[in-house]
Order: sequence, then C-alpha cells, then structure tokens
Amino acid sequence: MTTHSFSCPSCGAPVIPKGRATTVSCPYCRASVVVPEELRQVSKGAAQSTFVFDSFASNENNWLVGNHADKYFAKMNQTIADGRYRWEAQVSIASTITTSWLMGYPVSDFHLMVNCKHLKGSETGSSCGVVFRIQDNRNFYWFRITDSRQFAVSVDLDGKWQQLVDWTRTNTLKPYGFNRVEVKANETHFTFLINGQIVSEVDDDQFSQGLVGVAIEAYSPGEETTFDFMDFILRAS
Repeated sequence: MTTHSFSCPSCGAPVIPKGRATTVSCPYCRASVVVPEELRQVSKGAAQSTFVFDSFASNENNWLVGNHADKYFAKMNQTIADGRYRWEAQVSIASTITTSWLMGYPVSDFHLMVNCKHLKGSETGSSCGVVFRIQDNRNFYWFRITDSRQFAVSVDLDGKWQQLVDWTRTNTLKPYGFNRVEVKANETHFTFLINGQIVSEVDDDQFSQGLVGVAIEAYSPGEETTFDFMDFILRAS
C-alpha cells in the first residue's frame, strides 16, 4: 500500500488523510486544512484496516508517561499533551535505547507510521524511530533516524544487537524538521520509508509477529535531547 501525505499550508508539517475526510487538523499547529481530492480517493482503496490512529490528544492507549530516570538516563520525562508525545532526556551511558510500546495489538503483517521531530540536542547525539515485532525488552526490531540524515535498522536478539541495515545517509530526512518514519511488514520482508520514500528493504525471519512502539537512542553521555512523536498509525490485515 502506498502512503500519501501532504504538507500543512500553515506550518509545513506532514499531514496524513483520515479515511474519506475532506478536512483534517494539522497535528502540530492545529490548523484546519482541506485534504486534496486525489488523496481522499486513494484513502478509499486502502488494503489494510486502521487498528490505531493516535493523535496524542490524550493517553487513551496507555503509553509510558512520567519520570523514569535510571542508570542509563539521568533524566527521562515523557508527557502526552497538545497532540505530542514528548520525550525529554539526559544521557548517562552511551548508546542507550529506551522504548514505549503500544499494548494490546500484536501484529504480523502491518503498516506502521509515526511523525517525529527533534527539538533539542546535537545532530549526531541521539536518534528516534519505531520498534516492532516486540517480544520483550531484549527481542525486537529497531528502525531509527538522526538529524545528520542517517538511518539504520537493527534486531535485538536476547540482548545482542545485529545490524540489518548499516548507518546510511539519505537526503529524504529533514534535520530538525518533521520526519515520517514507516515500516511495512509482509511475512519476513520489511520495507522502510522516510517521508514517503523507500530507503531500504530487508528480509529477516527472527520474529513472525509482536507488538509495535516508539523509541529513542542516545549516544553521548551528558547530552540533553528532546523529541516529539505525533500521529501514530498502525494498519494491519
């Protein structure tokens, strides 16, 4: 299924049409914008059903929120308000990942999308993205991006990382802008997209189904970093 979006005429954020709706609210500036006719027609033919569309107006899906500082992050504050799932962190240990899962929706074949924006921190000091086919804290896939226009894909197997796609540069990324991260899973085949463009495809058979969620990873001890996640969408057969 092809993903379609358009830019908000007020602030430039990516806006994803909702079904056959003729107007939608921008997830960032809240402006009411008209959905182009051709995108309404595309949305009618979607092959998968939308299981979850979370605009983060509230925490109805029970995402992890609150203060969760530990030995890995000296600060980790997660809040949901005004259409944003905000993560404010300070790194203690290099190359540390922290995740938040969407509970109750184990899926096999799926299409996962989320908008994210880096608000604070260096271009190379941290990354954000999606985790999927989650089994537990030590077994899942991880697709992430940085503001240095790099992306990578890994799998965590019993706490040991294997790189499926090495760090790769792509001009599809917008440093410190809104970036839409997507994964399409069809059995053992995964397609990875950034801002609607395919950046990589891989095959891997470690996990056949699992939960999905969002995550950040931090690389520089002492650095403070902040990310917003917006408009989390899960579609599945």
